[in-house]
Amino acid sequence: MKKSFFYLTASLPLILICASCASLATSGPATQKNAAEEAARTPREAAPLASAPGTPAAGTDESAASLETAFDSGHWVTRPSGSEITIIGITGRRANRDEAIREAVADAAHKAALYHGVRAASAATLSQGSGSLDYFSGFDYDLSPVNSHEDYIDALVFDEETDILEKNGVVIVRTRYSGVTGVPAYESGSEDGVPVWVKNYAVEIPGFLAGIGLSRNKGSLQKTHKASYEIALVSLLPLLSSRIESEVTGAGGAALSNSVTRSEGELVNVMILETWLDRKSASVWTLLAAKAKDPPPSASDQL
Repeated sequence: MKKSFFYLTASLPLILICASCASLATSGPATQKNAAEEAARTPREAAPLASAPGTPAAGTDESAASLETAFDSGHWVTRPSGSEITIIGITGRRANRDEAIREAVADAAHKAALYHGVRAASAATLSQGSGSLDYFSGFDYDLSPVNSHEDYIDALVFDEETDILEKNGVVIVRTRYSGVTGVPAYESGSEDGVPVWVKNYAVEIPGFLAGIGLSRNKGSLQKTHKASYEIALVSLLPLLSSRIESEVTGAGGAALSNSVTRSEGELVNVMILETWLDRKSASVWTLLAAKAKDPPPSASDQL
């Protein structure tokens, strides 16, 4: 799935996507992305969030009431437990309820497919001249899951009594997917109802890369949530490989400096850990964990 956005501005600099980590261990239709608004927000200094592996988050019971409470608060905690991960599927309300449930489960299946591998590439473009209006920047990326989401639909389990929520024109299905290994060990918290990783942009998860993504309102919760976790995933790419291509065209006052920063790699064990919906702006933040399929060599390995 290739996503892109380009824009002109006289004063706004290009915000590059970045991420922090503890250690480096599906295709769809194109839609536009605003790199400045949706850049992943990740810290320069990260503090570890520690807990025992597979520890359930406080308040993450499996009741129907807990699903509605999470929706009302805007904070979904879907931390894995043991060999099982919780995956939220989202869609809009449909005239046919069964159709809406199937679409939400398919949405969850797309995220299950990411766990087994996704090839990704991104390009950040910057062109700048001598004039105050000679500024152009853009960002695009492409995500290609290794396997089809259809391979995982039947593997998702949910209870129709407790795992389906229909509210405010949205249908949410809370599914569980078994057979995962190496789940992240960390503990989170919130301040004034806002997750600490949203306020501090700082997360370190031992053994995993930690990505944070932000998407502005896309007109529906499903689209905004999808954009958010994709940006969180793409934020990890500069940690895998990155190169800069640059050139200067023209001369004198007509000279234009052009550069493209390209990043790419394959990620596995992609898991969405937390999602936060800012009710005031309808923006969605996503915290996810992943591993590099082929970790880049460390500095010591290169000596």
